Amino acid sequence: MVDEALILRYFTGEITAEERSYVEKWISESEQNRKLAKDIYYLYFAVDTLYTMKSVDSKQALKNVKKRAAKRKTGTIFTWIQRAAAILFIPLLLSTVFSKLKKEPIEYMEIRTTPGMVASVNLPDGSVVWLNSDSYLRHPVKFTGKTREVNLIGEAYFKVNRNEKLPFFVNTKENLRVEVLGTEFNVDAYDDNQYVSTTLLSGSVKLNYKGSNNQEKNIVMQPGQKIYYDELSKTIAVSQPFLPSEVAWKEGKIILRNTSLEETLKMLSKRFNVSFVLKNKALKDNYFTGTFDKQQLPRILEHLRISSNIRYRIIDPKSGDEGLKERSKVELY
Repeated sequence: MVDEALILRYFTGEITAEERSYVEKWISESEQNRKLAKDIYYLYFAVDTLYTMKSVDSKQALKNVKKRAAKRKTGTIFTWIQRAAAILFIPLLLSTVFSKLKKEPIEYMEIRTTPGMVASVNLPDGSVVWLNSDSYLRHPVKFTGKTREVNLIGEAYFKVNRNEKLPFFVNTKENLRVEVLGTEFNVDAYDDNQYVSTTLLSGSVKLNYKGSNNQEKNIVMQPGQKIYYDELSKTIAVSQPFLPSEVAWKEGKIILRNTSLEETLKMLSKRFNVSFVLKNKALKDNYFTGTFDKQQLPRILEHLRISSNIRYRIIDPKSGDEGLKERSKVELY
């Protein structure tokens, strides 16, 4: 039996590569193990992301997880959970979660993904959103009024149901707003990034943004385009990316097509919840091509080493206060 605390750290991303492989092997061994892992994740997710919840005695709740799993109760809030290659896909029925947790009406829902995890969310209108690692989405329980609006911090892929009478808006940072009718697109808007990018796969998207003179501007995107908005200069740049590479993350894949080292490391950081330290700045001139599905980080790093002059060293996280571990670190030189 895997220790429950280890499973919990697996879902929070505070785990070594060796521990991650051990937990994933254990989950795949039986349906009972999978259900137990699901229950532990539900406990963590409920405590961590539902901001309206009252305080919970998580230690006592963990003791009850095995009892709940053994009883095989039906009607669980999460319909299924699958953990594979450090990626988690979760269809979330958060309206059900909130109605069970509080009696009074709730106007908004908040969904957060922890580092190294991906969640799929069904919106009230039937649209679907995939949240990438360490991202946040806020949306109303029901879309009312003349628009459908959500707030995003981080990265998300949207598949929006078309409704010309109710345009769909994604509010990112202060100066950028994405407007759609019905389409599929990707938005990357992490707080610590200078740029907000939008990639359009199909349909039509209009970006509303503030220009360099603080005047309201907009641009209509064409399918296949990627637009970067620079928050400092308040300017935009248009590119034609390799689309499969832009959205592979929602399927747990990494696709590189002449991809710069900087962009490659960003993908790996989100995917595996690791930080990279570049000891040799000249390495930035390297570009990579390859497709990675279920490969673990060491295997991918070996690919980078073989195809370039890059060497690397993986530093396992150290335990800090309260036994929590830092993120793993990889030095490149």
